[in-house]
Amino acid sequence: MSKLLTKKRKYPYNFGRVFFPDSQVIPEKILFQPLGNHVGNVVKLVKLWDKKDFPDQSSLERVIEASKIHDMAKPQTFSLQVETNKKEKFKKYIYSFKGHRFKAQHDDLWIETLAQGHHNFSTDCVTNDAYKLRKYKNYQDILNKDSLAYAKELYILEMCDQIEAELACLLKDKTQGEERTFMEYTIKIDENNPNIYRIDPFPFSDDLEYIELTFKYWVFTLLAENKEKLQQLIDKNEENKLGKTLDEIVKDWWEKVEAKPQEEELITIQLKPYQSLNCEYHKDCDYWYQNLTKFQTPNPMQREVFTAITNNEDIAVLLKAPTGVGKLEAVLIPTLALGYRLILPLPTRSLLEDHQERIENYLKKLSKLYPQKEFSLVVDTGSQMYRYIYFNGEKVPSRVKNPRRHLYKGDVILTTLDKFMYRYFGYGDKQKSFIFPLRINDNQNKTIICFDEAHSYDNLAFTNFCNLVKALYETGRNLVLMTATLPKNQIPRFDYLQEGLIDYIDNIDNKEKLDQFLEKNLKQPYPNEKILLWKSEVAIQASPEGKESNNFQQEFINLILNEWQSQENHRLITVVEKVKDAVEIYKQVKEELGTNLDDEGRFLFLYHGRISDTPKDKTHENYQYSRSGVYQQIKQRDNDQKPYLIITTSAIEVGCDLNCQTLITQLCPPENLIQRAGRCNRKGNIANAKVIIIGDSIPDFLNTLTDSELQLYQEKLRSHHSQNFNANEIMKCVSQTQQVDDYRVVELFSQLQEYVYEANLTCKPTHEKGLVITRSWIPSATLIYEDAQITVPLDRLIVKKDQETDKTNQYANVTVEESYYDQETTQWKTRTLRWGNAYQKNIIIKINKSQDGIVFDAGFHEYDYNAEFGFVDLPGVFVKWKPKNFEQQLAYKDGDKTIAVINYITPNND
Repeated sequence: MSKLLTKKRKYPYNFGRVFFPDSQVIPEKILFQPLGNHVGNVVKLVKLWDKKDFPDQSSLERVIEASKIHDMAKPQTFSLQVETNKKEKFKKYIYSFKGHRFKAQHDDLWIETLAQGHHNFSTDCVTNDAYKLRKYKNYQDILNKDSLAYAKELYILEMCDQIEAELACLLKDKTQGEERTFMEYTIKIDENNPNIYRIDPFPFSDDLEYIELTFKYWVFTLLAENKEKLQQLIDKNEENKLGKTLDEIVKDWWEKVEAKPQEEELITIQLKPYQSLNCEYHKDCDYWYQNLTKFQTPNPMQREVFTAITNNEDIAVLLKAPTGVGKLEAVLIPTLALGYRLILPLPTRSLLEDHQERIENYLKKLSKLYPQKEFSLVVDTGSQMYRYIYFNGEKVPSRVKNPRRHLYKGDVILTTLDKFMYRYFGYGDKQKSFIFPLRINDNQNKTIICFDEAHSYDNLAFTNFCNLVKALYETGRNLVLMTATLPKNQIPRFDYLQEGLIDYIDNIDNKEKLDQFLEKNLKQPYPNEKILLWKSEVAIQASPEGKESNNFQQEFINLILNEWQSQENHRLITVVEKVKDAVEIYKQVKEELGTNLDDEGRFLFLYHGRISDTPKDKTHENYQYSRSGVYQQIKQRDNDQKPYLIITTSAIEVGCDLNCQTLITQLCPPENLIQRAGRCNRKGNIANAKVIIIGDSIPDFLNTLTDSELQLYQEKLRSHHSQNFNANEIMKCVSQTQQVDDYRVVELFSQLQEYVYEANLTCKPTHEKGLVITRSWIPSATLIYEDAQITVPLDRLIVKKDQETDKTNQYANVTVEESYYDQETTQWKTRTLRWGNAYQKNIIIKINKSQDGIVFDAGFHEYDYNAEFGFVDLPGVFVKWKPKNFEQQLAYKDGDKTIAVINYITPNND
């Protein structure tokens, strides 16, 4: 140590970390953790890491050597700086070792690359590094055996660095010790001993009871003359120079230290595992259902799934079961019992909202079984990016600085197929983005990926869905595929899951066992029965695009009012296909009923896909009209068996856990009808439930049937009029047309897969374009009005002219912006939309409210937004140009001036 601390040492500033305990403009003292202390602790953690996490036998030695040199350039790059606000006033002191990782050197290129790669972990950096290493034969062999070997080693190095850093900060500066979502582990001080820290999960060797680490801190106490220098800058209003001056003061002090600092402090702590529940319960199905759910015992399907998940190391299950029999719980409960991470990509956000409430309740109960252990739920849809924490039976505030940063650190991740594909291909924050592929492809099989409502995808979405499921299966991921109505002609697409088939739809014995169980436990003679009524004779047609059909709406209104008034405590859901129809019917029904409240609160609800996701704050005046707010109110009344009347669109049909008495729906494809009917008498406890279908044709934009298939479907409905709704018979009417994959989507998926997981840099341009086609070739934009926002495909925002009125769908005070990542500040910012590829842009359409009723854009009306109705009309903001070379071009204009032109691939080649 003395050699390093002499005046003539080569690298004088041997600091690993700096602390400012009092956070004052003029600090009393500054603490420095010696670099050698930090590195020594990191090396020790690497050596004790669980050996099975390393990709091969040589990995441990590589990571040890990398940990020794990962911070070797900190002495040359050390500096103190100050962070100020916009008015150049002091906020806090910070320290920097900028660029130090790039100066790490070693004779072994892999070890050197690991050292230089730490602190970033972006998709680009990890793939570029792996590509560089693959050029060498000895490294190529390692990566051929495991293409993610480098990423896994880098992750272990980063985890050891992060664990040590968090401990050092918790000891001296809890503001620096806030939870990092990049770190897989949660660290807490033991309640009974301040020198013991509990880490969960415990990533080190199983035979260790604890790890002992010593932390050292050098102390520099500022002299009166040092404080005077800083005070002079404050007096001159030059607080932006405080950092440079303090940097000079510290370096001058350090250079004068002959042997060692004047004061030292040593703290020794023990890092111990969390005391978990006895593992004998892990495979006790009844124990978990009794403690986490409201059921006394699991049904036969749930018990079979529990056994399949808990008794197999490699999980590959295809679950076919009816709606409303607890498929979510069937997968969630064994996953929580094992302590695995569950990723749930869902087809719709409405389904996500329903699942969130149910999962929250289970995580609260689970946290009671594990006192002092945190559990977390991640909700990730793009517009929603949150991580919720549950502790001792309660939801508690997150300790993460940025509430939108989650990096899939959760026990359960709720997301959509679209967003999951972005994460699968490593899109996210510029730094740490490769953590998504790594956690999805957990190397110790601690992640289960469950695709719920697999039948809900069609066209491009189904192509991507098939590609994604097969790619995950082929890499050995734990998979569960759940469906109620997947057509038989699509089942062969998943033939590799046939060994894990659990069938409670077509397997008669299983179906009878499930029905008997439900009837016995419900103590009702009519499990899940409802009468089907088809009112085709009224010949109601869906209103044409852009036009309202008063007759169409009035027929619905008359039927709704008749059914609503036919009995007390009615729970009624009405489904139409267009938002405009739903809103107009809602308005008129509300007017007819005279109120939206009864003695027990609101009973009439409007719910559709263009109702805002926000605000999330339950105290906000418009929360009751947000999508989450509306659904929560409906769900509460449903749980309490209070009456409600819902006017909705297809947004309600997938997975929402509602149990209405009557469903009235516009004629729709059979697969949609089965899903909608699943909201009616879902719990099998309503004696007079019924499904009423209106109309004799399906709107073109929704129809999946050929003319002959539609005719057979109508005949089936006619034959079942006034009889029990038979989902199996309706299922036979689902279109048998063979799904044809779009070869372009297949190729793009393959290129992104090769870039992210095989480090094939020839595919990098595809990744850089952000070209992830999920449901459509048409990218989307975020539409915002004050606190409200939704996501809309760009082609719905094209300027159109009404031929009768000669007016366009343009509104006053509408601006088009894009968000972008500022590398200098490492923050997301916004600017006016620029030219370029739409797939690479986060486009934001802002509808601004005029001040004092003044409309600034002459000739245009102000947008009439009502939180209760949502975004009924969509503003025209882009001028559509003729497609060029298979690309659609949209112009954003201000009058005659073109501000920007964006492009995307046209859906068809013609």
